[in-house]
Amino acid sequence: MVLQELEAQFPGRSKQIATLLQLMGEPSDAVLPSIFIYGHPSSGKTSVVRAILEKTLARSMWSFINCIECHTPRMLFEHTINQWCDWTPSYENKYTGVRRIDNIHQFVKAIQEGVALDDERMIQFGDSETRYLVLDRAERLRDMGSTLIYSLLRLAEMTGRNICVIMISTVVFDKFRVRGGAYEPLVMRFPEYTKQDTIEILRKGYTTRLIQVEGRDPVELNDEFVDGFSEIIYNIFNHNCKDINELRYLAALLFPIYIRPLKDGDSRVSERSRLYQLALPFFAKATDKLYLREVSSAEWAKETKRLDELDDAEAEDLFRKQSRDKGYFALPYYTKFLLIAAFLASYNPPRYDVRYFAKAGEARKRKKGGGTRKAKVDNLGGKMRPQLLGPKAFPVERMLAIFYSIIDDTLEDSIDIQTQITSLTTLRLLVRSNNLERLDGSRFKCNVSFQFIKAVASSVRFEIEQYLFDFC
Repeated sequence: MVLQELEAQFPGRSKQIATLLQLMGEPSDAVLPSIFIYGHPSSGKTSVVRAILEKTLARSMWSFINCIECHTPRMLFEHTINQWCDWTPSYENKYTGVRRIDNIHQFVKAIQEGVALDDERMIQFGDSETRYLVLDRAERLRDMGSTLIYSLLRLAEMTGRNICVIMISTVVFDKFRVRGGAYEPLVMRFPEYTKQDTIEILRKGYTTRLIQVEGRDPVELNDEFVDGFSEIIYNIFNHNCKDINELRYLAALLFPIYIRPLKDGDSRVSERSRLYQLALPFFAKATDKLYLREVSSAEWAKETKRLDELDDAEAEDLFRKQSRDKGYFALPYYTKFLLIAAFLASYNPPRYDVRYFAKAGEARKRKKGGGTRKAKVDNLGGKMRPQLLGPKAFPVERMLAIFYSIIDDTLEDSIDIQTQITSLTTLRLLVRSNNLERLDGSRFKCNVSFQFIKAVASSVRFEIEQYLFDFC
């Protein structure tokens, strides 16, 4: 019963759900000491594990820890004990935990001896009572010390209790290993969703299928119509966006625009080609604006309302004009500055970063007609052209330092820099020069020409020539 319910809730994850249910067994059965689950972001890892625990176990039998929120060992240990004891810090208990635990030794001792909630209540972790510790975003454990991970993997052995530690991460387990070897957990992979699985997930978001048509009877949208729209979302955005949450977000924003001609009586349910053509400018606008959250949902609604007031020909002309004005490539606003920073990091010597990009410092002095390095004269026409030497590899920290120096101070905290770097790498505008997977150890090269970056800089009104070493 639970298996069928979970399979219906999570399409494409039947195999993983069945495997986890078999490994868990009954609440009193012996379990594996540790399980390591990995896969791409938004592949259902956390949702599946949490749903299984919620449907099969009492709340006090499992603890769910987000390693980003619990960023120290003490927070990890104390939050685990609090959840196992079903204890919530509140005003009545002066926002305190069950017990102060500073290290792994005190954590093991608390599990072995039990935890006293007060003078009358004592929580014992019995030998036959299974407890689960789920560590989401487990790659953050690597920043808490090399011994913590392997102590948690052998927690059942150290405590002598029936405890299973489940680690969830987007990084393979090979990145967790250190010298000397350690206990190997059971490794389980959540693969990417197939096209059919993605369409089925997107279809679950459309609960209301009955729409009111102006001057006509209400029209009911069948599964075939919704599947057709979901397939359009997949075909347009899946190439650059594998995140199922992003696809669901885009589908929720674009679906009301897609069915608006139906409400106005300008089209029928069977005229899918016409619906697609009418919504095409909005799809293109969403690709440019919403993938990296350049604008908020409210701003997007305002912009689409403005386009909706125009007729089809005017909206299409406006869209084409905006596309031409953006230069060679339709990149989001902050992504353009990130690409400019990458170009400057590739072609400028590192020793000149303070001179060009320090916000608080002595003003740069420029000489007319030349600088530290002169530009070459083109024999064909006598025009001046830059003497750009590169591109050279640069660390990502240097690119980010330049990026934060050249942008305005109004940068939103919600901008996901790592996602933007991944997008530029996917588009081959940035080329990785090493094989490291961690962002703080990566090195890149900028893979665009001077004419390309000049057009991009012009679209955001950034005078890139003033920041290039070869022009000064």
